[in-house]
Amino acid sequence: MGWTPMEPDFDTCGMTNWVGSFDPIMFIYFMLATVLIPYPVYVFVATVFNWEHRAKRPARHYQDVLHATSYGLIVFIFGNYAQTLNWITILAFWITWPTYSLIAELDFAKTSLPSWKTWPFGMYALFAGATAVVLAFAGYHIYLGVILNRTVPGFLGYYLLGLLIPVFLTLIGYACVKQQNNDIFGLSKLYNWMLNLKWRREAYVAKKNFEKQQKLAAAKQKTIDPPAASPAVGESTGVQLQQAQQPAGTVVVQLEGDQQNGSQHVSRTGSYDNLIYPNNHYTQQQLQQQGNNAFLSPSTEQQPQHPATGDALDVIAPEPQVSIQPYAPYVWAAAVPGFFHPHHWQLFYTLAFFTRFDHWVSRVGGGITLGCYMQGIMAYGYDYLIEE
Repeated sequence: MGWTPMEPDFDTCGMTNWVGSFDPIMFIYFMLATVLIPYPVYVFVATVFNWEHRAKRPARHYQDVLHATSYGLIVFIFGNYAQTLNWITILAFWITWPTYSLIAELDFAKTSLPSWKTWPFGMYALFAGATAVVLAFAGYHIYLGVILNRTVPGFLGYYLLGLLIPVFLTLIGYACVKQQNNDIFGLSKLYNWMLNLKWRREAYVAKKNFEKQQKLAAAKQKTIDPPAASPAVGESTGVQLQQAQQPAGTVVVQLEGDQQNGSQHVSRTGSYDNLIYPNNHYTQQQLQQQGNNAFLSPSTEQQPQHPATGDALDVIAPEPQVSIQPYAPYVWAAAVPGFFHPHHWQLFYTLAFFTRFDHWVSRVGGGITLGCYMQGIMAYGYDYLIEE
C-alpha cells in the first residue's frame, strides 16, 4: 500500500470504496495508535504537568474508551482508513494531540465556543488561524476529489453531499433546543394526547378488572356450602337445630325476649354483615350485644324482619365501586432549559471522515483531525452537543 507524493492513488479511492472499507488487522493498528495507547499516556502526562482536563473516575474512563472504540469503528470504515492509514497518519496524530493540549494551556485559549462574543483578541487570532488551516486542507481535498471524479464519475458529488450529514444533524439539534425551551413545534400537544390515551387505557383496564372481580365474587357466593352440624356443639351450647332446609350458607341469629323476631345475617367467620334496617333505632353495637345471648338455629325465613313490627325488610348492602381519578392535562413548561454547545471533538471527528484519499496531504489531515478529536475525548470526554 504505497502512496504517491502529489497525486491520489485511484485504485484505493475508486468506486468500490465510495461507502467505506474495512480490514481487521488495520483496525487493530488504528485503535492501538489512536485510542488504547494515547489515552493512558495523556492521563499520565496531563496529571503530572497539570494540564486542563476533567477528573474522571474509572467508570468514566471505561465509558470514554468504550465510546472511542465504537466511534473509531465508524470513522475507520467510512473514512476509508483501511486503505489510507500508515506511519504518516500516526505521526501526525502523535504530534497533534500534545500540541493542541499545550495551546489549550494558554491563558487566552481557556474559553469555549459559545462564549465567542467575549473572547480576547488572542483567541480570535487563534481561531482565525485554525479556520484558515482547515479551509486550506478542505480546498485541497476538494481538488483531489475533482481529479478522482475524472476517472470515477459521481465521486465528487458523493464526497460533497457527505458534508450535508453534519449540517443536517446540527440543524436537528438546534431545533430540539428551540422545542425544549419554547415549544415552537407544539409537541406538548402531542405529548398531552399520548398521556390522555394512557389514562383512558388504564381506566378501561381498571373497570374491566373490577367487573371481573365482581363476577368471581358472585360465583364464589353461589358455591358456598352450609356448615356441617355437629352434635357436640348442640350438647355443649344448647343450640337447637331445626330440620327445615335452608338456603346454602344462611345463618340466622335469634335474639332472646322481645327481640327474637329480629334477625341479622352472620358471615362464616362469625362477624356481622352490615344490614341496614330502615326506621330502626337499634345500633350495630346494640345488636351485637344482644347477639351475645343468642343461639344459632337454621331458619325457614330468607328475609330479615323488623325488630319491633316483625315486618319483612329488604337487605340494602353498600355497592362496591371503583374510583378513577380524573385526567389532569399536561401543561408545558421549560423547567430544564437546554442550550447549544458545540465541542471541538465533534468538529474534528466530522472532518476525519473526509480525509479519505491515498495521498500524503490527506494522511496528514487525517492525523491532525484524529489528534484534535481524541484530545477532546481524553481531556473532557464525550460532552453533548445539546446540554441541560
